[in-house]
Amino acid sequence: MFPIRDNNPISTKPYLTIGLIAVNATIFLFQIARPADQTSAFTWKFGFVPAELVESEPDFAEGLRENPPVRHLTDSRGRPLVNRFTGQPAVELDRRAVNAISDVPAPINLFTSMFLHGGWMHLIGNMLFLWIFGNNIEDRLGHVLFIIFYLAGGVCGNLLHAFFSPGYIPLVGASGAVSAVMGGYLLLFPHARIFAIVPIGWYPATFSLPAWIYMGFYIVLQNFVPAFSGSESNVAYWAHIGGFVSGMAMMVVLPKRKAAAPPPVYDPRHDDADFVL
Repeated sequence: MFPIRDNNPISTKPYLTIGLIAVNATIFLFQIARPADQTSAFTWKFGFVPAELVESEPDFAEGLRENPPVRHLTDSRGRPLVNRFTGQPAVELDRRAVNAISDVPAPINLFTSMFLHGGWMHLIGNMLFLWIFGNNIEDRLGHVLFIIFYLAGGVCGNLLHAFFSPGYIPLVGASGAVSAVMGGYLLLFPHARIFAIVPIGWYPATFSLPAWIYMGFYIVLQNFVPAFSGSESNVAYWAHIGGFVSGMAMMVVLPKRKAAAPPPVYDPRHDDADFVL
């Protein structure tokens, strides 16, 4: 379910929301512009490896020997090579990545990892959510408190992920921080209307629903359920959950600016969505 817009007005220009989107996009372009043999090292250097934070240095070094960063081998045309006996992709030890892991301390990586992304869809999805929900949070908290809220939510998400999944795969993305924004939005604007798209086959069905239903769908069905199911996934569900819960908690205690004009009175007769909840 992809949000497209809300009906929540703001009274100030969301400079930091726009700035965060610009910074994330710029870093991603720099990330993908690097030579192919340096991309993985960049991720291991600035991404957050949970085991590096929670394990002792000797244990982490031993674990890294058992779970080393590898580089997928390709032929002269850039096609992945496959081991003819096992059918698995052919890989070799990525020495650049190994050397880069200790360049930045893990506590710093808690922050730097928020500004890396694993692909175009990862970046676009996070920035879309940040644009729709972040401007209202920035409007209510003010610029300074908003950036503190955003960074703290991302760190909390990364820490919860490290607690439940202390592995050796670098964690990247703004999802924890964006989830904090969504948690704060739920507390402040539970009845704001969210206009979202859900692909049904080839048809992009549109839904209009209150924020509390949308946020409930996001945190329960898209994160809690898969997190507790134990299924293998490259999605950091616990980072999303940690960010969301911390965003709600911070919104309870942080001082808020005067609210903008209330949302327009909702009339379902004027709603152009396919489904109205």
